Formats: sequence, C-alpha cells, structure tokens
Amino acid sequence: MLKYLREDIKKLKAYKVNKIDYQIKLDANEGIAWLNGYNRYPDDSCSELREKLAKNLGMKREEILMGNGSSELIELVMKAYLEAEELVISISPTFSMYKIFTIIHKGNYEEYPLKDMTSLDVEGFIEFVQSKKPKIVILSNPNNPTGTLIPKEDIIKIAQACDCMIVLDEAYVEFAEEETLEEVRQYKNLIVLRTFSKALGLAGIRLGYMIADAEIIDYINRVRSPYNVNSLTQATGLRALENEEELTGNVRLIKEERERVRTRLEEMGYIPLPSQGNFLFFKGEEGLYTALVEKKVLIRAYGGDLKGYYRLTIGTSEENDIALATMEEVRNETGKDK
Repeated sequence: MLKYLREDIKKLKAYKVNKIDYQIKLDANEGIAWLNGYNRYPDDSCSELREKLAKNLGMKREEILMGNGSSELIELVMKAYLEAEELVISISPTFSMYKIFTIIHKGNYEEYPLKDMTSLDVEGFIEFVQSKKPKIVILSNPNNPTGTLIPKEDIIKIAQACDCMIVLDEAYVEFAEEETLEEVRQYKNLIVLRTFSKALGLAGIRLGYMIADAEIIDYINRVRSPYNVNSLTQATGLRALENEEELTGNVRLIKEERERVRTRLEEMGYIPLPSQGNFLFFKGEEGLYTALVEKKVLIRAYGGDLKGYYRLTIGTSEENDIALATMEEVRNETGKDK
C-alpha cells in the first residue's frame, strides 16, 4: 500500500537480472563451472518456485516474493516501510525478533498483552493501535510461543480498522484450523509471511515467502538483495512442493502427537496452553530446563515475565516419549506430585 511506503523507496528501481538466451555467458563475473552448473548465479526472481507456489495456493506469481527464510522477509517489510522513530506494534508474549528487527531499523516498538496468554481482546487491541498510530502491526499467527490463534474474523477487523500495514507471520499456519490467505487481495494493507522451516521440515535451507498485493510485492522487491535465495535452496524447495500428500500426512501426525503430548503433560501436573502450532507452551517448575539438559533433553526455557514457562516442540513419537519419560523422571527426583 503506497501511502505507508517510505518516500525514498518509491523512487528506487529493483535490481534487474537480464534474462537473455545464450550460448556463452561471460557477463556476471562468475567462476568456471566445477559442480553441476552451480558456478552460475541462481534465478534471481525464483520464477519456478513462485510459479509452483502460485499454482498450489491459487494466487498469482506477481503476488509472491521469496526470501532467505521468513526472517529476511520481515526485515524487507521494515526496510520498505519503517522510517526512524516510527512505531511497530505486536502482541505479548511473541517472537522476540520483531523487537530486535525494529530496533535495528531505528524504529520504536510496543506490545499489547494477550488475555491469560490464550486470546486477543481484538476491540481493545484495535483501540490501542488506533491511539498509537503505528506504521506496522506484526502478528505471529499462530503465535510463537503460546500457540494462540487469532481468528480470521478478528484479523479482518484489524485490517479494516487500523490505518497501517498489517503483517501476519504464519510460520505455523499448516498446524492451525484456518488461514487468511485469500484476504490479501481484499485488504491492500495485509501481508502474509510463510516458511518452509516448520511443516515442511526444511529449516536448514532457509526459505520463506511473502504473499501480498502485486503492487506491494513490486515495491518490497526493490529493497531485496539480488540472488537472495541460492540455487540449492530453490531446487530443494521445488522438490518439497511436489510432495503435498506427504506434507499433509506429516502435519496430521504432528497434530495427533501434539494432543497426545498435551494430555500426558496434564496428567503429569503441568499446565499446557491450547496450541495451534507444532509445539506446546506450558508452565512448569523452576529448574526443569537445567535438569533436562543434564539428561540431554532440550526444551526452550523463558525468563523475565515468562519465567517458569517452557516450550516443547513436537518431535517424532519416539522423541516425544523419551522427553515425557525424562520429564516424569525429573518430577519424581524433585518430589513433585504427578
């Protein structure tokens, strides 16, 4: 949406890579071929990936931008829209990098607390945003670390009522009950970010994508570094997109495991929050993290206002069984009741 865009960015032109049929290519200072043609720079526009994603999602290729993980895409939004001292608003608790990226780009950052860490008071949030007048609102949905899902109708209310860019970080959307993809065409201030790291299990290749109105994509593309997604990542991403049945099966298994682990945690006396992600956020005893590390089981521990809370990612059935057995062992050793 142009009215929120930085004025200097409006005048920029995107880095263009010439696409000319050739027999000999000596125009890009590339090294001599050693390994399967990887001496050539990658497809700068990720055209095959975007075409495949567009087909899978029912979108247009022009409505998609690829990134080196969704973290890069968050930064691109801030590069394109955020001026010094302008405000970014999110919810609390949420993904810590939103604040860090805002500070890096010389913006100000504020958060609006979730109710009991399980739901968003959407009317209160809208009032807060309208009073603060931010340039960007960014929402992790489902939220990391709580697993909270803001319903689609509430997202629509926020997009309609708030005079700013709305960024939905949908890293965990495949594990949720609903999504907001189709709304990007209706609400020009809405940007959706997704990743290959979670449901597709490809965190190591660093690949994410942005879905938005074609005009937004065009302007954000102007602040993107050339060749930001390498050839191996593009090839791996394409292959992953060809296995939709396997993805659907994996997501179903993770959701089933999530509920099994949640039930077992409750039986052990922990308090897991309802989750729409591939993880569970729960309250536990102080010292749980250290005790588990000593037994070579790693979960995420939180500090500050979230001290005593932990996040457990859902693994394979075998991994989950080992983690649960070890947690029960720790409870027995510390004298906690089941």
